[in-house]
Amino acid sequence: MFTLRAAVMWTVNDFPAYAMVSGWSTKGYMACPVCKEDVTSGWHAGKVCYLGHRRWLPWDHEWREKDKEFDGNTERRSDLENGPVMRSWNS
Repeated sequence: MFTLRAAVMWTVNDFPAYAMVSGWSTKGYMACPVCKEDVTSGWHAGKVCYLGHRRWLPWDHEWREKDKEFDGNTERRSDLENGPVMRSWNS
Protein backbone atom coordinates (compact mmCIF):
# COMPACT_ATOMS: atom_id res chain seq x y z
CA MET A 1 0.00 0.00 0.00
CA PHE A 2 0.97 3.61 -0.50
CA THR A 3 -0.42 7.00 0.44
CA LEU A 4 -1.81 8.89 -2.52
CA ARG A 5 -1.58 12.66 -2.31
CA ALA A 6 -3.28 15.11 -4.62
CA ALA A 7 -3.09 18.83 -5.21
CA VAL A 8 -5.31 21.32 -7.03
CA MET A 9 -3.15 22.69 -9.81
CA TRP A 10 -5.56 25.37 -11.04
CA THR A 11 -9.19 26.40 -10.95
CA VAL A 12 -11.39 28.33 -13.33
CA ASN A 13 -12.11 31.59 -11.51
CA ASP A 14 -13.69 33.68 -14.22
CA PHE A 15 -17.17 33.17 -15.64
CA PRO A 16 -16.28 33.53 -19.35
CA ALA A 17 -13.87 30.61 -19.08
CA TYR A 18 -16.42 28.68 -17.02
CA ALA A 19 -18.96 29.20 -19.80
CA MET A 20 -16.59 27.79 -22.39
CA VAL A 21 -15.70 24.77 -20.25
CA SER A 22 -19.18 23.92 -18.98
CA GLY A 23 -21.26 24.93 -21.97
CA TRP A 24 -23.64 26.89 -19.72
CA SER A 25 -24.44 30.54 -20.42
CA THR A 26 -23.01 32.84 -17.77
CA LYS A 27 -24.70 36.03 -18.97
CA GLY A 28 -28.24 37.32 -18.70
CA TYR A 29 -31.20 35.92 -16.83
CA MET A 30 -30.07 32.27 -16.65
CA ALA A 31 -26.46 32.79 -15.61
CA CYS A 32 -26.41 30.86 -12.35
CA PRO A 33 -24.56 27.59 -13.04
CA VAL A 34 -25.94 26.00 -9.87
CA CYS A 35 -29.63 26.91 -10.18
CA LYS A 36 -29.76 26.49 -13.97
CA GLU A 37 -33.43 26.62 -15.10
CA ASP A 38 -34.70 27.17 -11.55
CA VAL A 39 -33.03 30.58 -11.17
CA THR A 40 -35.01 33.63 -10.05
CA SER A 41 -33.74 36.75 -11.77
CA GLY A 42 -35.09 40.18 -12.50
CA TRP A 43 -34.17 43.57 -13.89
CA HIS A 44 -33.20 46.28 -11.39
CA ALA A 45 -31.33 49.57 -11.94
CA GLY A 46 -30.25 48.55 -15.43
CA LYS A 47 -28.74 45.23 -14.35
CA VAL A 48 -29.85 41.64 -13.98
CA CYS A 49 -30.31 40.77 -10.30
CA TYR A 50 -30.64 37.28 -8.86
CA LEU A 51 -33.34 36.83 -6.26
CA GLY A 52 -34.59 33.83 -4.36
CA HIS A 53 -31.68 33.64 -1.95
CA ARG A 54 -34.11 32.96 0.90
CA ARG A 55 -34.67 29.45 -0.43
CA TRP A 56 -31.50 28.37 1.38
CA LEU A 57 -33.01 29.23 4.76
CA PRO A 58 -34.68 26.55 6.90
CA TRP A 59 -38.42 26.05 6.30
CA ASP A 60 -39.39 27.57 9.64
CA HIS A 61 -37.21 30.68 9.29
CA GLU A 62 -39.10 33.95 9.74
CA TRP A 63 -37.60 35.59 6.63
CA ARG A 64 -39.21 33.04 4.28
CA GLU A 65 -42.62 34.60 5.00
CA LYS A 66 -41.54 38.25 4.78
CA ASP A 67 -42.42 39.47 1.33
CA LYS A 68 -42.39 43.26 1.69
CA GLU A 69 -38.79 43.34 2.91
CA PHE A 70 -37.53 41.44 -0.13
CA ASP A 71 -38.98 41.06 -3.63
CA GLY A 72 -42.71 40.97 -2.82
CA ASN A 73 -42.97 37.18 -2.86
CA THR A 74 -43.13 34.63 -0.08
CA GLU A 75 -40.44 31.99 -0.62
CA ARG A 76 -42.07 28.55 -0.80
CA ARG A 77 -39.58 26.67 -2.97
CA SER A 78 -37.35 23.99 -1.53
CA ASP A 79 -33.61 24.40 -1.50
CA LEU A 80 -31.67 22.97 -4.41
CA GLU A 81 -30.26 20.09 -2.39
CA ASN A 82 -33.73 18.60 -1.92
CA GLY A 83 -35.38 19.91 -5.07
CA PRO A 84 -35.70 18.87 -8.70
CA VAL A 85 -32.31 20.26 -9.73
CA MET A 86 -30.35 17.86 -7.54
CA ARG A 87 -32.64 14.99 -8.50
CA SER A 88 -31.83 15.64 -12.16
CA TRP A 89 -28.09 15.75 -11.41
CA ASN A 90 -28.20 12.50 -9.43
CA SER A 91 -30.12 10.55 -12.06
